[in-house]
Amino acid sequence: MRILILAGKDVDGRDLDLLPEGCARTVVRLTSVSRGVRRLEKDDADLVLFVPDVGDDSWPRAVTRVRGEYGRQAIVLVREPGLEAEALAHGAFDCYVLGPGTRDYLAHGLLHLEGRLSLEAQLADERAMLDWMERTDVFGSWVMGRDGDIRWSEGLHRIFGPEAEPGRRLSGLRRHVHPDDLEVFDRANEATFDQGWPLDFEYRAVDGDGKVRHLHVNREVELDPNGGVKRIWGMARDVSLQKEFEELLFRRDAILQVLANFASRFLRKADWNEGVGEALAKLGKVADVTRIYLFRKAIDASGAEILALQDEWEADWIAPLGGMPDLLDLPISPLYDTWRGAMLKRKVVTGHVRHFRKEERAVFSSTGAKSVMIVPVFAGNVWWGFLGLSEHRRERDWLPVEIESMMLAANLFGSAIHYGEMSRRLVEANRSAEEASSAALEANMAKSMFLANMSHEIRTPISGILGMAEMMVTTGLTEEQREHMDMIRDAGKSLLHIINDILDISKIEAGRMELKPRDFTFRSALETSVRSFGPQAELNGLVFRHDVADDVPARLNGDPDRLGQVLWNLIGNAMKFTPRGLVELIVEVVARKEGRVCLQFKVRDTGVGIPEDKLDAVFDSFTQADSSLRKKHQGTGLGLTISRQLVNMMGGEIGVESAVGKGSTFFFTAWFGPAETAEPEPVQARPRSPRALHLNILLADDNPMNRKYLQHFLTMFGHTVVTAENGLEALEVLRDRGRTVDVVLMDVQMPEMSGLEATRAIRESDGRQYDRRIPIIALTAYAMKGDRERMLEAGMDDYVSKPVDMHALSEAIVRCTEDREPSGGRVCRPAPPEPAAKALEVTLDVDGLRKRFEGNMDLYRDILDLFLLEAKVKREALEQGLADMDPKGTAAALHSITNIASHVLAMDLVHLSRQLEKKCYCGEMEAVKAGVAELLPRFDALVRAVAKEVARL
Repeated sequence: MRILILAGKDVDGRDLDLLPEGCARTVVRLTSVSRGVRRLEKDDADLVLFVPDVGDDSWPRAVTRVRGEYGRQAIVLVREPGLEAEALAHGAFDCYVLGPGTRDYLAHGLLHLEGRLSLEAQLADERAMLDWMERTDVFGSWVMGRDGDIRWSEGLHRIFGPEAEPGRRLSGLRRHVHPDDLEVFDRANEATFDQGWPLDFEYRAVDGDGKVRHLHVNREVELDPNGGVKRIWGMARDVSLQKEFEELLFRRDAILQVLANFASRFLRKADWNEGVGEALAKLGKVADVTRIYLFRKAIDASGAEILALQDEWEADWIAPLGGMPDLLDLPISPLYDTWRGAMLKRKVVTGHVRHFRKEERAVFSSTGAKSVMIVPVFAGNVWWGFLGLSEHRRERDWLPVEIESMMLAANLFGSAIHYGEMSRRLVEANRSAEEASSAALEANMAKSMFLANMSHEIRTPISGILGMAEMMVTTGLTEEQREHMDMIRDAGKSLLHIINDILDISKIEAGRMELKPRDFTFRSALETSVRSFGPQAELNGLVFRHDVADDVPARLNGDPDRLGQVLWNLIGNAMKFTPRGLVELIVEVVARKEGRVCLQFKVRDTGVGIPEDKLDAVFDSFTQADSSLRKKHQGTGLGLTISRQLVNMMGGEIGVESAVGKGSTFFFTAWFGPAETAEPEPVQARPRSPRALHLNILLADDNPMNRKYLQHFLTMFGHTVVTAENGLEALEVLRDRGRTVDVVLMDVQMPEMSGLEATRAIRESDGRQYDRRIPIIALTAYAMKGDRERMLEAGMDDYVSKPVDMHALSEAIVRCTEDREPSGGRVCRPAPPEPAAKALEVTLDVDGLRKRFEGNMDLYRDILDLFLLEAKVKREALEQGLADMDPKGTAAALHSITNIASHVLAMDLVHLSRQLEKKCYCGEMEAVKAGVAELLPRFDALVRAVAKEVARL
């Protein structure tokens, strides 16, 4: 403690040596001690000790200044007794009368003061930390005592404004509540202040600037022994950004749905104009703009380039551009030469109209637009025109996700226009065989290009959405948040299923769908195809059974995957439209010819049935028996169309018999050849665990959302990840640190340099700049025939399609690195088996965990403590699920064990738990029970190892 002693001129020097040893002191002698107070402007003393001369009455004023102006502590030593009360009244920490016991009193007082200063410093640090947390996480808190007065933090002032006051029972906040949420706010106050209920709810508030904020509120109530309210406290967090993000996700999903519908329409009809008006109307509504329009490039009578209005949609209260003659045909040069140059470079033009140049501003101002977005449309490689959006209600700052969605829309319009143009040329070229052949090839290439682009452009954002949803699930969500994430994930999967159906039917129509016949064991393949319908039927209260006639050969030659796809569609439909009763599959031999066999498959249900007038149309594309707006069952109407085409490819026919209220029977035949190979001998499966848990991985992907969630999961699995946004950046990383990279995950389509070009550069190098043998795994949203072969030919070692399944990616990483020693990190090998009589022990990967948490020992300890808390609960849940033979409960418990085991890098346990979880969903509970008997000792050993590490810390 640093002490400044202000002593009188006549004070005995012995009275200044009363301080204990170890105190840093500065002594100043003055005729009037108050004159020394200003030394605190240069001296950082913690305490001022006043020892005034007898008769110096300036010390009370000096004590007041020390406390009030400088915030320091003061102690007074006097010779006359009776001055203690006056000293304390002026703010002194203590006052002592000089005498024999002064040294001990002073030492005791200094000890108390030092403890008080320490507590005050700690309290100041905690307040600063709380203030930082409130500013960072945008929340505030309040507390109310028995007297009813409410004290609240600075965080609430930041949310509601500096002038806001809480008032009694938070009545002062009522004027800030959004009018539509006043009833929620009032009911919450009644529940908290009148009934003493803790609450967790949300409402909207309007701050002093008129901005609407979404608040998530938590309130807790402490009752006294008599049941009365003793204390109430609460916290409000601003979740506006989260709400905006959720809204953007739903808006993007709606835009993708509109584009998918438009794509399916123009794939069936070459005239793209037929659906563009409807697509623009839906796009304008889901994008929440007041006008959306298409302008195409044309040539006027003088030969000059103009922009002509093609189509538009506007809000009801907006005048259409079609009624403004001056805006129907806009000359490009010289007024819009700058915009033309930007669009030729495929750049998007956005901004507020008032910021445009005077000449440019005049056109948009005449329409009343305040903000615009202009997105170029290219038909093939030719600039066709632009897709424009206008906002008339307010100035709008276009978000990156909105710009990206509209670029996707413009690409699809361009592909549709290109395809339509190619189709038109094809019709004209039919006049001669040579012209027809050339145009057909070009149109087919355009359609293939569109299918590939649609697959990539739509699958890529869906991959990001699904990946971010999966990532959010691992971040400790509440049950309600987990439910919301599951809804987003299910919506993304549904959209992906629609895209896959569209691609399948398009590939079939284009003649690009081929069967891949091979020898297979029929009953085993059939069991695999229908296995998942058993638990589904049990869950819905249905009976599902299947029967194969004895004369059906054990092994056949055909395509079991496409056969399974047909059965999946038919049985899935039967399950969907059967509220109660039976779904049955029967397989019989109906013909044999020259060693080949024709099988008939019947799928019978006791469901709602199909009206007779709908039977002929159920196999048509995009057709459903119930197409009303109030239909109960969703779908694209493509499943039966695809099934019919696949059955035809297998040499068979498909049909249906049905009666309303009695059920339906779908039947089809398929020809199979004789198997040329015998059934392979069963091989004892050996579990293969990843040899290296700590790999250095280079992830190259131009989509930031994909990079974020892939980096999250790969890091969670124990890997170190470095990222690149394109092929050039990937080559730079490999050039700088290539010898330390174990595997490359390479997106195929990226700007500046694609993944295929980067891979060729690595494989064709001389080995000095790049490791030519480094494993490269393709990550791509392309799903057309030949894509996999094209990537492998470029030098890639493996292929994982988007949306990326983390299990499939992990398997690919294991395959590509199993014969390669890691360049850095630890290699984890299976431990030798312990003697049967000895308890199983597990060694915790402490080095890997510390490296993962980058030396943050507090976080490391928190993760281990959290694991121990969760482990007991999850183990009990697993045992309860097995005792009840409940597949769903057991699967949920295994999923939780997978998550917490991955947090401590117990990847062998993660692998086993995942396998058992999958068996739960297949209804193999006896196999699960046996597997859990192997899992639990290993899990218990892991818990002991973690507890041992916690005790060591």
